[in-house]
Amino acid sequence: MRLKAKTAMLIGILMMFVIGTSMQAFAYDAQLKPYRDVPAKDWAAESIYRLVALGVVSGYEDGTYRPNTELTREAFVKLLVESVKPVIREEKKSAPADVAKERWSYGFIKQAYDAGWLDLLLKDGKFAPGASIKREEVAALTAYALLQDKTAEEKQQWLDAGWLDARKAAAFGDTDQIDKALAPYVLRTYSDAIMQGDNKGLFLPKKPLTRREAAAIVDRMIGFRSSAHSLEISAFYAAGGPYKKNGRFASADEVIFDWAKLDYQGEGKAAVALALPSDWKQTLSAAEASGSTKTLMIFANTTLQKLGPFLLDAEARQAFADSLGEVIADPSYGFERVAIDFEGLVPATYKEPLIELLLAVKAKLGSKVAMTVAVPPSYYYAGYDYKRIGELADRVVLMAYEFTHEESGLPSAPLTLVGDSVRDALAYIPADKLLLGLSKQANQWTTKEDGTKEFFRSPAIAAVEDRIDQPGTTSVMSLPYFLNQVTFKDTRGSHLLWYENTASMQAKMRLAKELGLRGVAIWQLNQLTDQDWSMISSYNQ
Repeated sequence: MRLKAKTAMLIGILMMFVIGTSMQAFAYDAQLKPYRDVPAKDWAAESIYRLVALGVVSGYEDGTYRPNTELTREAFVKLLVESVKPVIREEKKSAPADVAKERWSYGFIKQAYDAGWLDLLLKDGKFAPGASIKREEVAALTAYALLQDKTAEEKQQWLDAGWLDARKAAAFGDTDQIDKALAPYVLRTYSDAIMQGDNKGLFLPKKPLTRREAAAIVDRMIGFRSSAHSLEISAFYAAGGPYKKNGRFASADEVIFDWAKLDYQGEGKAAVALALPSDWKQTLSAAEASGSTKTLMIFANTTLQKLGPFLLDAEARQAFADSLGEVIADPSYGFERVAIDFEGLVPATYKEPLIELLLAVKAKLGSKVAMTVAVPPSYYYAGYDYKRIGELADRVVLMAYEFTHEESGLPSAPLTLVGDSVRDALAYIPADKLLLGLSKQANQWTTKEDGTKEFFRSPAIAAVEDRIDQPGTTSVMSLPYFLNQVTFKDTRGSHLLWYENTASMQAKMRLAKELGLRGVAIWQLNQLTDQDWSMISSYNQ
């Protein structure tokens, strides 16, 4: 989990990374600059950029989002279908009469039509896809999508009586202007706190919906639908230093002990090298008493542990698997799971050797000991076969952080880039196996009076927290990064820090939840503030 990705700044909506010394360029569909027409203080800015990270909305090639543009019926149906997978009630032979197969929105409209979402919006068998959508129509579509998860009895109870109670509570001044057939659905979105009235107590049912309003509504709906989904919490625990947060074990589903490395000796010789702290017995006892799963992590990279040559050595791979099997079988440790954290595999030629190693490890562990595999984002590291790893591993940790690039000023984990990484992984790895890796860290850039710059990769968390509390320091959540931006001046010059604070980590927790991931893996337990841990541990309750 010590990933140090070599990435550079993405420019524009499709930005380019210049990576490492090879100067290879890679394009990413990630929004890392604010839209020119969505200022940070815009009331819907957070919703817009959260949906960007989820891959639900995007802007235009000129760098705008056009928040005041009215949304068409077909555009909102697309948003809804991409946010909520429709449950098909009846696969009809065709779409509404005015939606041709050649129309860009045909596929989305057909799914919504087959799910029954459009029933109340059709007139003479037509949908009018290019017409501006009204707020009451948005409510009807959204409520249909929400009610599809309910039983027939629950739906009927709402249509018979529930919506009447909600109408009394809402007391909109323009209730009589709402289409009677749509009223129960309008009130459903009010009841679920997805659509509300304005500050004058009006719902404005006939008012066209803008792209800004649509983002806020869809963001609330996704949050509402995912509210019952809890996340497993895996926390890494290292040897040495002030890693004594044992009291937090009880709130974690799993504690991953960073106590082992690959020891490759060349010519068919390899083993697991343990580096146990002096209090390892007490620490493991504390984890066992807390009910948390005890996992041993084995770390290696391509420099210190010569991971590349090791993977190409078939005899050494088997020796490593045998050694790991012996460690796991030792009852004095009682490890219940293994986490393979092998980092830095850039060439695709390592894909198959890594899979061969994992097969050997899995065979040696047997069915009683689970295997977790940590992988980096696939942008630069091509040595990881996501599909095969997803098939072999019981859990996969995606290390979607440390995108830090000194020259360009790109910080560790912008939310939109994290979301792009997760969605890429989900194309190959089942969501119920995937854990989003989070890293508590800061990066600092200092500009001296003479204009020269210095970069500090990981200033101490305690020092950053102390600096935030000092007079003259500005600390704000910056969009679209969803990272804490800290600025101040002193005798050394002007300073900019990007800091993973509680709010920014919560944005990533929410992303993991809304994408339906199994959980999150936190690097590392000791570095978290009490506020961080309180927030994180609330997600597995």
